[in-house]
Amino acid sequence: MTVLLESPVAVLAVGVLLITLGAIPFFQTRSRSALGLLAVAVLLSVAGFVGERLYLTPREEVQRDLAALFDAIRANDLPGVVACVDPQEATGVRADAEALMPRFRVEAASQGGDARVELPADPSAEGALATARLKPLLRVQYTKSGSTGAYFDGLELDFVRRGQRWLITAYRPTQNWRDGAAKLGR
Repeated sequence: MTVLLESPVAVLAVGVLLITLGAIPFFQTRSRSALGLLAVAVLLSVAGFVGERLYLTPREEVQRDLAALFDAIRANDLPGVVACVDPQEATGVRADAEALMPRFRVEAASQGGDARVELPADPSAEGALATARLKPLLRVQYTKSGSTGAYFDGLELDFVRRGQRWLITAYRPTQNWRDGAAKLGR
């Protein structure tokens, strides 16, 4: 069921199948009942597509909030980045953002494709935890020296559900990005 709710391609494939199954009797008989069946198939297909676009699964909510984080990073928006961080649990993440973002100007930031999101058994519960694994691309310029550097390696982000949002609680880079940041600062 979640495949239908997370992918418009799956909904469209089922819709095309329904329309095809409705069109066969109509083109064979040209009867009103067959036309009604075809109309119902079209309406169900459109309703399924619209419903899929409007309803966000918990996995899509994590991906939405992750996209909001990268939008804020790309815009060099420190308050926007801090708003994506859980104030109760992620004091280290917040401190890193507040210490590093003023020192660097982000030239490019992307998720590097879709993030793999792992959810708990009940992701709609308050305080539920999720993990996103991605390989982002970040290109930054050190504001004092003008030297540039890039980060393109694995990253894991932990999220906690707070109301209708997923906020970052921790992160684990595959490589120690602090070494690269320190080299740019020289």
